[in-house]
Amino acid sequence: MFILPCLMLSSVETPTIQIAPGVNLPFVVLGTGSGQHGDVANATATWLSSSTGGVGIDTAYDYDDEVAVGTGVKASGKSGADVFIETKIPCSTYRKAKQAIASNLQQLGVGIVDLTLIHTPCQYGRGSVKETWKALEEAHTAGQTKAIGVSHFLQADLEALMKTATIKPAVNQCELSVSYHDDATIAYCKQQGIVYQSFSPLCGGFNGSSCSMRGGKNVLTVPQVQQIAAAHSVVAAQVGLKWIVQQGLPLTTAVWRQDYMVEDLDLWSFNLTAAEMATLSSVYKPH
Repeated sequence: MFILPCLMLSSVETPTIQIAPGVNLPFVVLGTGSGQHGDVANATATWLSSSTGGVGIDTAYDYDDEVAVGTGVKASGKSGADVFIETKIPCSTYRKAKQAIASNLQQLGVGIVDLTLIHTPCQYGRGSVKETWKALEEAHTAGQTKAIGVSHFLQADLEALMKTATIKPAVNQCELSVSYHDDATIAYCKQQGIVYQSFSPLCGGFNGSSCSMRGGKNVLTVPQVQQIAAAHSVVAAQVGLKWIVQQGLPLTTAVWRQDYMVEDLDLWSFNLTAAEMATLSSVYKPH
């Protein structure tokens, strides 16, 4: 089991994981696409403020919020070098993928981002993963994105992509929480050296998510999570998130209040025991 060092910090300091040479992804980044309809610009600026301590933002072409993200980054006073920006483009044709990449940069107000993903595999014959990946590889070569990856990809999707790819995906962002986890795809990504990043790490919390369609439920209401949180004098959300990062897996968190942001970033002042990790891992029962 991968255990990050327990850091006793006077201020928030988020560890990172290398996803490509010279590219380090924060273990906890702010996801803006939760559908909670919060003020994205304000949330971005708050997350990046010195009193909160966040450094990474996860957005996407389809979220239609990249202008707001760019506004929030500017309002935070942080320079581009101090902020990790992760975005996504739809799976489509080569031409449309190139347009989406250019649109992302224009809307964010930057010349380069840290990580760009294919948002999902192509569906209903609309374009192809091969063409979209070619556009991403060219963006990487052109210095428009430091690393490239995918999202929602299963093992079969990854195997098909790597038959023609010249650059291996750096990241696969997928649903992952105490309430739902695809252990087979996680194991495959680990074997291939692809960083598996969680979205919906609390199964949507009280707002719900597609996790519930897979048999999962709000992680904050899981009795085992609540009991372990009480034992460590932390909140349930921190235990749900800690279970992920203690496996060496980064995550995106959708949160709008500053006090919740501080909690979500404070995952290194405690460690879960091996028994607690095993208890949480056994919550999800695959159908």
